[in-house]
Amino acid sequence: MTISHTPPSGPGLMRRSRGLFRWGRRQRRAAAGHFVRGLSYGAGITAASLVGYWLQQLW
Repeated sequence: MTISHTPPSGPGLMRRSRGLFRWGRRQRRAAAGHFVRGLSYGAGITAASLVGYWLQQLW
């Protein structure tokens, strides 16, 4: 049995690497969307908490 130490190459490998790159780009986009959504929720909770605290201090 002969063991080859050269990495596989050819059109199949290029197609797979391109598909992997596209998948990574989609995942990055999804992660950025989750991050922005989390920032929005955090800002909303902060604003609601500040309003609640302010109302407590008023009465």
